[in-house]
Amino acid sequence: LQAAVKKKEIGLMGGSNTKGLWLCEGIYPPENGKSCIPPEKLQAAVKKKEIPDSALAPKDEDLDGDMDSRIDESIQMVWSYYDKKNKGFLTKGEAEAFFKDAFEILAIRKGKKVKELLPPNISQGQAIQQSFQRLAKGSNQVDFKSFEEFINESDLDEALSTFTGLTGPIEVKTNVAMVDTQKIAAESAENSARKPQYRDYPDD
Repeated sequence: LQAAVKKKEIGLMGGSNTKGLWLCEGIYPPENGKSCIPPEKLQAAVKKKEIPDSALAPKDEDLDGDMDSRIDESIQMVWSYYDKKNKGFLTKGEAEAFFKDAFEILAIRKGKKVKELLPPNISQGQAIQQSFQRLAKGSNQVDFKSFEEFINESDLDEALSTFTGLTGPIEVKTNVAMVDTQKIAAESAENSARKPQYRDYPDD
């Protein structure tokens, strides 16, 4: 994946927010415990004291309970990072900055560019704005409760697909009439057994 990032310039571009990406990995932990952010980006951020030295070490596999606690702590860290003035809510710009980082970390994990994850004719800016509008629920800001619920309800892929329709679980409609295959087979056999009947036309 690291080679793919360099080859295709996937995700992390020059102006990327390494700290934001690293924080997003805290609330959406990688399955193998290894960060998908290129090591040189992490090293540079550590050197600048933007992130702790522990960011360079693989994350330990935790029990479910410990993982839940870690994610709860990470949610608070992410919130504090984007709500720098401790207002208790995220403005449109702050929330959109979070979504930008979330889209980018998902793209890196999938080995794609962000635009390759989106539906046709939808730009990254449009997807981010749409995500904000749905999370803000008609408001011009996002409160912590809504943000926390958004993080806890689904994983990164599912969460963003809910807002943008990019990729995710296929919805199974339950109101569709079910097909009785046994009945169909029986009717087919019955029809096959019937002898053809011809019309009895009078002779001219």
